[in-house]
Amino acid sequence: MLELSSITVKSQRRLWLDDVSVKAVPGRILGVVGPKGAGKTEFARAIMGVIEPESGTVKLEDNELVGGDRQNFGYLPAERGGFPSMKVMEQIVYMARLHGMTLGAAERNAVTLLARLELSDRAYVPLSQLSGTEQARVHIAAMLAADPDVVVIDEIGEGLDMASAKLVFGLLSDHADAGVPIIVTSEDWDLIEQYADDILVLGHGSVIAHGTAEQLRKGRAATTAAQPASLREIFKEDV
Repeated sequence: MLELSSITVKSQRRLWLDDVSVKAVPGRILGVVGPKGAGKTEFARAIMGVIEPESGTVKLEDNELVGGDRQNFGYLPAERGGFPSMKVMEQIVYMARLHGMTLGAAERNAVTLLARLELSDRAYVPLSQLSGTEQARVHIAAMLAADPDVVVIDEIGEGLDMASAKLVFGLLSDHADAGVPIIVTSEDWDLIEQYADDILVLGHGSVIAHGTAEQLRKGRAATTAAQPASLREIFKEDV
């Protein structure tokens, strides 16, 4: 289990996160949702140690994390990188090797990930020649290649269409079931509502709500419509 306790992140001009606490538990995907400027990226960076919180702790299995403890964390920032001229298979293997995985294990993982994300036929094509949604899936595969202990993906929906999102979240769900804490952020309320097991709603750096989609709908709003209100409708005034 990954636990954030009373995380506060400030800059000279802004309070980015204000006393945020949440747990990412085994077997469940934690989705962090909110509009631009809500603090989602700062949330992801605080987990990864990219930024130092003003106060609060980040713990994995009750152990407070310091620098090197995140060596085998999988992190995909909102600003996607990659190597455009490198072939897809080579790129995934390279990222796994950076985390100390043997060549054989890295290649086996790459083959499995490409198959799961329906990219096997693109394995030996340069990244730059792939479509946007194919590139998005490659970034996910490269991040998962070393079997990370924790997965953090900022703006999970970036570049994914509906079919790709289903593939990606199916893969992430399997990692969650294996005991890996999975944290994803997004501005896409519908995506988080559909695929996340637990949802943290952020607004202006503060926690607006936390629970499952059903719990949030029941706890925050009543609707007489045939279908329950979406999270976007329920929290639009709060965030």
